[in-house]
Parts: sequence; C-alpha cells; structure tokens
Amino acid sequence: MSLELTVNGARMEWETIGQLLDERARDQRDQFAIEICGRRMTYGELVGLADRVAANLHGLGIRKGDHVASMLPNSLEQILTWFGAVKIGAVWFPVNTGLIGDDLAYTLRDAAPKALVVASDYVARVEATGADVPGLRFTVGEARPAYASFEQLLSGTAAPPAVEIGPADPAVVVYTGGTTGLPKGVILPHFAWIAATYRYRETFDIRPGDRHYSVLSLFHNGGLQLGVLGPIMCGIPTTVDAKFSLSNYWRRIRETKSTVIDMIGTIMLLLAQAPENPDEKDNSVRVCLAPILQLPEHIPPLFAERFGIELINVYSLSEGGGTVIIHGKPNSSKPLSNGNGCGWADLQIVDERDLPLPPGAVGQICLRPRVPHIFMAGYLNNEKKTVETFRNLWLHTGDLGHLDEDGDLYFTGRQVHWMRRRGENVSAYEIEALVRQYPGVKDVVAVGVPSDVGEEEIKAFVIAEPDYAIHPAALAQWCRTRIAAFKVPRYIEFVADFPRSTTKLEIERHKLKALSNERAWDSTRDTDTWRHP
Repeated sequence: MSLELTVNGARMEWETIGQLLDERARDQRDQFAIEICGRRMTYGELVGLADRVAANLHGLGIRKGDHVASMLPNSLEQILTWFGAVKIGAVWFPVNTGLIGDDLAYTLRDAAPKALVVASDYVARVEATGADVPGLRFTVGEARPAYASFEQLLSGTAAPPAVEIGPADPAVVVYTGGTTGLPKGVILPHFAWIAATYRYRETFDIRPGDRHYSVLSLFHNGGLQLGVLGPIMCGIPTTVDAKFSLSNYWRRIRETKSTVIDMIGTIMLLLAQAPENPDEKDNSVRVCLAPILQLPEHIPPLFAERFGIELINVYSLSEGGGTVIIHGKPNSSKPLSNGNGCGWADLQIVDERDLPLPPGAVGQICLRPRVPHIFMAGYLNNEKKTVETFRNLWLHTGDLGHLDEDGDLYFTGRQVHWMRRRGENVSAYEIEALVRQYPGVKDVVAVGVPSDVGEEEIKAFVIAEPDYAIHPAALAQWCRTRIAAFKVPRYIEFVADFPRSTTKLEIERHKLKALSNERAWDSTRDTDTWRHP
C-alpha cells in the first residue's frame, strides 16, 4: 500500500476498488456477499463474474482510461459492468435510467464511451438521441439489432490482465445536477470509493451480524457506496432490490433480517404516513441513514419512534466523494446536526466574498479534504467549472448552512438554482434553457416549492410572448419528450414579470418560491377547465 494512510485509527488497506474485491474473493470466497434483485452471490462468485467481464472488455480493446457506460436498472449486470470496467483501469459511467431525449443525448456525447451496456427496454431511447453510439454495445434482456448480448461478456475463463492502477486514477464518473448549466460529470478516483467504505463503517458503527438493505438506484453514489461497496468492505451481506415498494418494504426487511438501511426523503415520508400496523416495531433494523432536513420537521422523529429505529443525519455531495463525507453517529446528542468532518474533511462557512463566517452565521458550505484523493478529481470536460468550484482551495458546495461552536454542521438549504426532487438534484438553469425553446415562451424561471411527499416539486413561472396562449399541459408534454420525468415541472404559472431587486434588478427567486400555487396549473389535477389568464 503506497499511501500508508491511517485515518481515525484505521489503516487504509486498499488503494483501488479492484484490490478490495480481490481480497474479499480470496479471504471470504464462499461467504454470502450480495442479493441483487433476487440473485444471490458469494464473494467468489461475484468477483469471478466481474473478472470475466473485465477480461472480455480488455479482449475487445478496452484499455486503461477508456470510458464504459451502462444504462441499466438495479441489476447484477450493472454491478458487474462497474467492477469489470474498473478492474482494468477503465472509467465507468452509470447513466440515469430516467433520461430521455436531449438529456440522454447530452450525457452520451459528454461521456463519449467506447463501450455501452443498455437494458433492452432502453435501446430505442438511446438510438433516438442521434448521439454516436460506440461500436461495442451490449444489451441486457431481449435481443436488439446491432447489440450483442451481455452474456458475451460473461463467456470464457480468461483472467483479466494485470493493469497498474493507482489511488488517483479515475474510477467512476457520476452525473450530478449543478447550479448552472447542464449536469456535470463528477470524476471520482479509486481512493474516493475506498474512503467512502471506511466512512460507511464509521457512520453506521458496523458490527458482526449486521446486514444491509437498500432500494436506492445503482446509478447514484448512494446506492453504489451504501448499498454495495460499503457492505463489501465491511464483509457483511447486503440486499439490493429493484425499487421501493411501500406494501412490501417491511416484509423484505424481515426476510433479509437487515439491521442497516438507507433511504431518500420520499421513502421515509411514505413509510411514516402509511397506516399503522401493530407489529411494525417488530423489525431487525437498528440504524437508518436519514435525509432529515429534506422532510417536514415532524416526520423524522415520528419515523424513529414509530419503527424503533435510530436515525443518523449526514451531509453529502458527489463532488465531496459521495456519501457521508460529513456525518453524525448513532445516538448523537445533536440529532438535527449533520455532524462534522470526522477527520476526513475540514468545514468552513463563507459569505459572498468567500470570507469565513463565525459560528451561527448562515453562508455557503465549503469543504477541504484532509486525506488525498477522496474528493472529485474535477468535472469531466469542464476545467473552468472545476477551477471555480475549488477556488481559494476550498470545494464550494453551493449549499447553505451554519456551524455551531463545536464545529458541527447544520444544513439550511440549497441555493436557489438547485432543486431536489424524488432523490434527484435538478438544475433550474437546465429546465429554463429547455422551456425557453417552446414557441411563445419569452422567459421562464424554475424554482423548487414544497412537496406533499417530501423534498420539492418543480414550478415554472412563464412569461409568454404577446398574443400567445400557451396551454401548460401541452408545454409539460413537450418537456416530457425531451427531459427525464423527474425534471418536468409539476406546476406552471403565467406571470407578466418576475420580482427583481432594486439594485441589480436580479430575479428574486425566493419571492417566487414563497408564492402559493393557487393560480398555477398542476399536472396532477384535471386540466380540462384550465384557461390562459
């Protein structure tokens, strides 16, 4: 181990994802590792299949630094593509399965993969983008013209070649919603993924006998780091299901005997609001990672009391290495705090001039790593934004919060150009750039407004050109053909102008956010009687 790092008393044992996987396959070969969508694997079986994918990708010409993308739902094939690619030094790009049209075309062009693995149900979407699809393309599911079966990547018995891979080498690029422009590809090096597994162990206080259960998507850091890699590092079993089911969630917990769970805010809200069951505290879960400040304030304590589960509040972002970079601990005396850097990162709150603010003052959250190679290496194809984000040697998160006298973080909210819907980060600028292309739209501002299922709904305030009568249902349907469903505005309201500041005439988004939805068109209601104001 060339890094020879010790953090919080623990020596970092691996530099790369491949090293971690190989050690588990050697030392715990026959131990149950993961159940993914009903398919149960030991460490030996899992790593053995990943090695086949790695060997076959290499045999087809994929080399260190090449891009391998996959657009798959939660599945064993998603994990094998990830592990197979990174074991030969290739860079893996998990594509959000909700993307369509312009969204998907942009991502594929930005990623420029040399190999692509796609679920058969998504092939038509990929082909419709007009993006250059690489020659190496594979499909999972039904056969599709010009796509080889994923089974080809599982054939043979050849071992993957030895490739020199270091802790700073890129492993995965995850696309994240940003504060300006289109989503950005966050380049995470191998050691960022290893560090995330140690933080996983610290945060959940993992102990012998623990089992993890997750329904988080395996194209986001949360699902990948919490649901898969963290448990593998800790040597505990993990179960990842295809998606969340309100009616089956606690049944699956009992079946898997899980003690550790993770969830987005919407899931916690739905579970907390479900009809009560006399035996609902009869579950094996001891601890849950909780998005406390993305929910109505009464929901987290209600959930914890109702189900008898300890909640851990955390703060995370892809640029900071993914999950639990700032984290509390079980039984924290400050349940509303997001915790602190715990030896992994320094925290600072700054004003608009980048000057540090005292405890209690709200400003932008900035982070600085205390361990090398645990934050992003930068944004893919965007050096200017990388430099801007790391200005003055601090990672500027674009989020707001304050520190207490002990240095613990309290997340206040996201800056106004960044919305959070159904566990996804959405750029207001991205929505606005699209809606402005619609005939008759003079200008538009998108904001996040409170949702009845937690987090936010997207609301678009539209100024129409004179003599144009735009029907919001038609506008929303037009958006659905071009962007992911979770980005399409639920509310559309027509206005004559936007509120602006008296000095710089800047749009006052906070005032738009504070308006009621009484005059807005709502996609969840009957639209037949709606008339343009």
